[in-house]
Amino acid sequence: MIDRDIEKHRYDNRANIFLDSNNPYHFDKIPTYLNVPYQYYFHLLEENSGQSKLLEIGAGMGENTNSLLDMPFKVTSTDISSKSVEVMKSRFSKYSNFSAEVADMEKPPFNNESFDVVCSAGSLSYGDNDVVMNEIYRVLKKGGGNDCSGFS
Repeated sequence: MIDRDIEKHRYDNRANIFLDSNNPYHFDKIPTYLNVPYQYYFHLLEENSGQSKLLEIGAGMGENTNSLLDMPFKVTSTDISSKSVEVMKSRFSKYSNFSAEVADMEKPPFNNESFDVVCSAGSLSYGDNDVVMNEIYRVLKKGGGNDCSGFS
């Protein structure tokens, strides 16, 4: 089993726990000692928040998505785990600027130059780096915002 398949299975199982529990929206906060890189990550995104369409790849169950939805983006979050996408759709159903799709980061189902910003927090290592980076640049508009994926 390759890393991507292991992670898909792990996230499907984790999402099932949330979907089957009485409180599926309880998410642990990021430990304080891990906050600094995430603060910088969101700072980079805020610098690009004037741009409209953002693609979040490897979103899991939306652990970072809520912060993106507070910025002026139309957010499309993706994950390889269909159960994780189900959790995100339920969690963020009240947001008109949100959509989620099941997608492999090595084969995102989007047209060329579809997004102004592409971001990921902690998931890029689950794909082939060359393939994933080529796909990020394929779906990123020419002159689009920074690729804020340096934290995977």
